[in-house]
Amino acid sequence: MSGHISKNIFVFFVIFLLIYEFSVYLSNDMIMPAMIDIVNEFSVGDEYISTSLSVFILGAASLQIFLGPLSDRYGRRRFMLFGVFFFILGCFISALSTSIYQFQISRYMQGMGVCYIGVIGYTIIQEMFEEKKAVKIISLMNAISILGPLFGPLAGSLFLEYYNWRGINIVIAFIAIISLFGFYFSFPNEEKLSSFSKITKENSKKISIFYIIINYIDILKNKKFIMGVISFGLIKIPFVVWIAISPLLLIKKAGLSNVEYALCQIPFFGGVIIGILYLQNLLKFYSLNKIIMIGSAILGNGLIAAFLFSILFQEHFLTIIIPYFLYSVGLGIVSSPINRLVLFSSSATKSSVAALLSFIAMLIVILGIKSMEYFYQNQSNIALGAFGFTVFFLYLFFISLFLRKKENEEVISEEVKVCH
Repeated sequence: MSGHISKNIFVFFVIFLLIYEFSVYLSNDMIMPAMIDIVNEFSVGDEYISTSLSVFILGAASLQIFLGPLSDRYGRRRFMLFGVFFFILGCFISALSTSIYQFQISRYMQGMGVCYIGVIGYTIIQEMFEEKKAVKIISLMNAISILGPLFGPLAGSLFLEYYNWRGINIVIAFIAIISLFGFYFSFPNEEKLSSFSKITKENSKKISIFYIIINYIDILKNKKFIMGVISFGLIKIPFVVWIAISPLLLIKKAGLSNVEYALCQIPFFGGVIIGILYLQNLLKFYSLNKIIMIGSAILGNGLIAAFLFSILFQEHFLTIIIPYFLYSVGLGIVSSPINRLVLFSSSATKSSVAALLSFIAMLIVILGIKSMEYFYQNQSNIALGAFGFTVFFLYLFFISLFLRKKENEEVISEEVKVCH
């Protein structure tokens, strides 16, 4: 960093990026307790609850592949400002929606806001700060991505006790407006970023659609990458499916209040945090392959137990919550190691591998949600348990193939801690 003023600008940029990331995740997590009210207001079926989440994730996947190269060439600041503005517009459209279709369009626009966080925001932080400081900042931002689902439903439920669901989007829009003004005045001068940024800018002039496509085709030819990304996408499916169907399971079916619904989310998302903390200890003693096997055993026991408990104890919601706590602990353990090994399974640039990893994994999750809509038509816990059971054994097949592939690099534990 150069000079006191520049240092202040960088600090403010990180603060406003945190605010923006928080608003984007809240736009999904706070609205979930209201989804029963939303589908009732628009007189549509319950299947639109999970569809709205699929649309949000589709929006998050839509720009990943092209945003990086284009922002490098034409300037990150203008893309970031446009992205935040577009997200804010999506919030207002959601608040003013008069039909489920307008609401779904707004969900897609809100989901697109996720793209700018990783592709532009995280990249700039890596260039702005030396390694250790960048690690601390990105770790904090990763924590926010976990705390959003943990506290978002509770915040949304408390809001709904006093106000209409449309007000949630207004509140989130004004939070994002703070970040928009912040980015306008505190976005780092791209010419003063690290030498890596300058090299990227020179190379970006050569970028063409043809070059991007050829680069991604080369990555897709890597069998280890394919096995890894399928594994990564599959094991995320139960996590996102829970977010999608929990309003139906807990509010409509079990008759819980919005606040009780939010409290039931704590074991699930808290389990992920416990898994991440346990991962830090495992990294001191085991290889990544061994850690993945340990985590897979834990999450597998959780998904198998969810199926067995739903048969033995039938339709009580605790037959899902208790086993899914175990699944979420295992998910917290395996996510970062799988992410890291997939990232380094290809010799292509890490930004390209990361973009394709994120894009394909999100598509797999969307397919999982749509499949679950078919399984869960009768809102049976047994069907939900059977779905998770099936997903686990598909994951087990692909992760076994992935781990059998010869490892090209040994990953140091300090690097792995920031991949989640």
